[in-house]
Amino acid sequence: TPQVEQAMVEDYEMLVGRAATAADKARIKRDYLAEELLFREAIDRNMHLTDGETRKRLVDKVRYLIAGAPPEPTDEQLVNHYADNLAQYRAEPRTSFTQVYRAQKPADAALLLAQLNAGETIPSDDFWLGRTFPRYGDSMVRGIFGQPFVATLKTAPDGRWFGPAQSPRGWHFVRKSESIPAAMIPFPAIKDQVRQDYMIAHSEAAIDKALSGLKEKYDVEE
Repeated sequence: TPQVEQAMVEDYEMLVGRAATAADKARIKRDYLAEELLFREAIDRNMHLTDGETRKRLVDKVRYLIAGAPPEPTDEQLVNHYADNLAQYRAEPRTSFTQVYRAQKPADAALLLAQLNAGETIPSDDFWLGRTFPRYGDSMVRGIFGQPFVATLKTAPDGRWFGPAQSPRGWHFVRKSESIPAAMIPFPAIKDQVRQDYMIAHSEAAIDKALSGLKEKYDVEE
């Protein structure tokens, strides 16, 4: 329509900071028609039903239309959300340790372990992350060495070499130097994360409420 065409021209002029020429207007109209025709072709091909990426974008758009932009929470609301979800705001256990890496299991493992505990240095293979791991969280250690390694590390005494412990990457002589238990993260230190979690929870609550009505609208039985 002329109104749509005029609005597009005005948007263009605001963007480029000058009056649109006849060629500009022709290109704007051509691009709009091309986009409209391609959109109608996409609908005709049922891409909104069969294309996963298109479907996801539409779902995300409707989620936003339903939930809108959540109102900015007050400090009291954030503190209450923090208190109601304390399990989410615990720092995971962390461990500091040093390792000596071998790509293959050493045949003289017992001798090498004794040498390490006597304060001697033994030959090692290069490990991509080095020898020392200061205050690594359990999830990070698990991602590098695997869960069995984490379990062994947990029960090992501080200050003594043990191993070699096997991981998907090879074999490791390990000395644990520090164990930090899980602990609550103080609210001031995690306020921004609490705010983000509150906003997400607010949006999800609005969507859940809308879904009840949509189930009736589309006669969905669970």
